[in-house]
Amino acid sequence: MFDEIISFPSLLAAYQRARRGNRFKYYSCAFDFNMEDELFRLHQELRWQSYQPKPYSYFIITYPKQRHIAAPHFRDRVVQQAVVGVIEPLFEKSFINDTYACRKEKGVLYAMKRLQKFLRASKAAYPDQPLYVLQSDIYHFFQTVSWDVLLELICHKITCPRTFRLLKTIVTTHRTIGKYGRPIPIPEVVVTPLARRGLPIGNLTSQLFANVYLNELDHFIKDTLAEQWYGRYMDDFYIIHPDKDHLAQVRNQINEFLNTKLSLTLHPRKQTVLRCSDGVPFVGYRVFHDHVMVRANTLQRFLKRFAQARRKARRGELSEEELDKVSHSLDSHLIHADSYRLRQELEKWRRCNCTPLQDSV
Repeated sequence: MFDEIISFPSLLAAYQRARRGNRFKYYSCAFDFNMEDELFRLHQELRWQSYQPKPYSYFIITYPKQRHIAAPHFRDRVVQQAVVGVIEPLFEKSFINDTYACRKEKGVLYAMKRLQKFLRASKAAYPDQPLYVLQSDIYHFFQTVSWDVLLELICHKITCPRTFRLLKTIVTTHRTIGKYGRPIPIPEVVVTPLARRGLPIGNLTSQLFANVYLNELDHFIKDTLAEQWYGRYMDDFYIIHPDKDHLAQVRNQINEFLNTKLSLTLHPRKQTVLRCSDGVPFVGYRVFHDHVMVRANTLQRFLKRFAQARRKARRGELSEEELDKVSHSLDSHLIHADSYRLRQELEKWRRCNCTPLQDSV
């Protein structure tokens, strides 16, 4: 396995995946200028087990909400692409079907359609009873993941000592540079080395490790609690059931399992039990058994982002092509909902260059 990861064809394919969408960024161009030397150097470091990740670039993003990002160096992205390309199929076999985030041929659209399928199935099974949905997420999930628990879960699948040593290096090695390239202590909102907790959101491996970590929760809910209508997108999950008291009991069982087995806890303010007839908010939509609507706050964010992009385009800070990409991202989200009239109104709003619709949402 390790030889497959560090082989030159594997590193070359990983490099090509890592630069997708970033081909003309300065760090991608700098690596590309000496691509062969860089890949051979990586190969040698990995082969002799002297590889150490370079410092992360730390910054904060505010869209769609504030997140603290530690972005890895480009050469480390290449290594992570090579690692994930080999080990992901091993873990994929153990994942349940209804885990949607960061998986091939799954994602937001698949998650939305599965939820609607569950709503229809539950309504058919209990036609004369009101249905309820428990929704919750995990409190500060990425920054509270235990390294020791994660590495124990990984070693169940990865039996190659050299591969496991490389994964351990990626999980536990964290240095950071700030805005001007100066070394800074890594913020505790990203990882806490002394407590051996946290996964940087910017790592490709963090996406896979998140699914590996919460796969234990998935199997607890599906196998032990035997919940039929369950789905999870990253750390957000839902359970549909006709008994409201049953969902309250399940919520307590889940919280106890997270505390004892995974050193996690449910978010104290995001544990809701709602009527399914009011629609289930999930992955940017409000899903009903017979139709789908776009969530109001999702639409507001899209409109605000488009208005900001248009102002930048007027000042010459953004090209028309980039402005079209922002517009198309909204259209691609709306087209999967029952939003024909909304899309017509949006088109009028774009043409008349005014913002009444944003104020009315």
